[in-house]
Formats: sequence, structure tokens, C-alpha cells
Amino acid sequence: MWFYSVILFLLIAVLSAGYFFKVQKESYWTCIVMLMVIAAFRSEASNEDYHFYLEYYDDISRIPFTFLEPTYFVIAKISSFVFHGPIGVFIIYSILGTGLKGVAFLRLTKYYSITLILYFCSFFLLHEMTQIRVGVASGLLLLSLPSIVDRKWKHFLGYMVVGILFHYSFIIFSFCYFLDTKKINAPLYLGVIVGTYVAVLAGLNLTVIFEFIKLGFISAKIETYKLLLEQGIFGSILLLNPLLLLRFLILSFMIWNNDILMEKNRYSILLMKIYAFSIFFFIAFADLPVLAGRISQLLGIVEIILVPFVVYILNPKYLAAALAIIFGMLIMYKQLYYSDLLHSYF
Repeated sequence: MWFYSVILFLLIAVLSAGYFFKVQKESYWTCIVMLMVIAAFRSEASNEDYHFYLEYYDDISRIPFTFLEPTYFVIAKISSFVFHGPIGVFIIYSILGTGLKGVAFLRLTKYYSITLILYFCSFFLLHEMTQIRVGVASGLLLLSLPSIVDRKWKHFLGYMVVGILFHYSFIIFSFCYFLDTKKINAPLYLGVIVGTYVAVLAGLNLTVIFEFIKLGFISAKIETYKLLLEQGIFGSILLLNPLLLLRFLILSFMIWNNDILMEKNRYSILLMKIYAFSIFFFIAFADLPVLAGRISQLLGIVEIILVPFVVYILNPKYLAAALAIIFGMLIMYKQLYYSDLLHSYF
């Protein structure tokens, strides 16, 4: 695991040098390219998901669209034609996932260097190194946020279509277009999360609604998740965990200071609301860990944009930036040493 600590140090060093020598954009894109290469050329032993994608590639002719999105079939064909093997799948997904996010960070925040560090610590390891299809979808999610704020429904619809083609879970993001991006009802958002948390701890599972509402292949997927959970394939979600509480506290802190943030960044209200829904879905669907994880992780990508906004609120600024980076490091080491997300890179 030392490899990821070294990369984190290199990212901080390169981005810091870019800041002091006033070549921030150049250092930023250097880091983006470095991450693309890391994601594309990891070893087969890096994580379990790598082997799944190799199996998908070998069995591509027998896999239905209800199991894998159409874009995977296209990318697998390109990989076969150009690279004569599965390595192209990982190269293409790494370029798309990391590249789309690289563009999105620049559009959404002026603290893109801090966001990039947080990205490496959390969602790069989770998406580009593991859930590569969701990685592209989450990049499209970030790119679509300006179309929500600017009320450009045609642009948003385009992102929705492409996002769904990369990962079916992207369909859950469609409701976000209808969110009010100018103001937030703090008691409502925080109250619903607390109420849901108490209800789930009391044994009320909201996923029972899927027993009455049939959603085609989505319902079929959910039934599969339930079956695998019963067989012990997936672990359970521990709601009494410090990271969930910390994320709720971060959300509360940001909502409390929403007036300041709205003046500094036009996307802040939308980011807070999506972050709130990420936490809500994680709690509400806790009895189906895969569903809770996939939805909350897709929407939760906004965390790496939102958390650096602490620099707008706290002084001195360098201390606020350090706090944001420390938060990212906590997630990184949790994923590497507690959740066992990745194995040795080599």
C-alpha cells in the first residue's frame, strides 16, 4: 500500500510547485495524466474487480444488456480491435473517467488542486481503480451540474442518456434537474436524514417499496442483490460508523454557512443538496448494501468539490485547506487498510 502514499506525496508536491511557480494548470494536467496512467496499467492483482472485467471481456458474446451497459460492449470491441486484448478496456475507461473529472473540476471550483487531492484519496481509488464504469458516469454527473444551474434541459438530457449508457444507476440522478439551486431548506434536508436514520435503526427498511413497484431490470437487479446478500456474498452496512457521522457534520456545517458559499460559488446549493441525497440513500437503503453503496457513491462524488469550500469559511486559509486534505487522507487509509478496497498496485 506504500505505492498510494507515494503517489499522494507526489501529487501534493507537483501541485504545490505549480502554485509557487505559477504554472498551476500545467501541474494540474500533469497530475491528471499521471493518474490516467496509474489506472490504466495496474496489475491484475490490484483488486478483485479487475478479474471481473477480464471475465466480462472473455464472455462478452454471452452477456446480456440487462447485465452490462452498451458502452462496455463497444469499448471491449475497440480494445479487441486496437489492442488485441483486454488492456484497452482499462486504458479507455481510465482516460474517460479521469479526463472527464479533470475537466469538471476546472469548471466547478477554483480550488481544483485541493479537489484533485481529495479525488485521488477517495473516488479515484473507488472508481477509476475499481468501479470503472461508475467512474465515467460520475465524471458525466459533475459535467452536467452547470446545465442544471443554467436550466439547459437539452444539455442535461444529453448527459443523462450518455451517463445511463455507461452505468444504469445514473438514472437515479435524473431527479436532480428539478432541485432548486438558489436556496436550501436546512430543517427539511437535515431533518429527513436524521428521521430516516432513526427509522432505519429502529428496523424500518425503506427498500420494501420495491416489493410493490416493479421497475423492470432494475427490480431484477435488486432481487439479485437481495439473493446475494442472503448468501453472504455482500457484507452489511454499519450505520453507527464515524465516517457517516463526519459526513453529516460536514453537510450541516456547509448548510449552516450556505449564504457565504452561495456568494462564492454558484453551484454550492446544488452540491449540498446532492450530497444530502447521497447520505440519505446510504441510510435509507442500508439493508441492501450494494444498492446503498452504488447510489450514494455516484451522488457522493460532489463531496470532493464541496469539502474544499471550507476554505471560503475558515481562516487561516492554509489551515482550512489542510483540514480538507486530512479528511481525504482519512478516507484513503480507511479504504486501503479497513475496507480492503485495493491490494498491492504491483
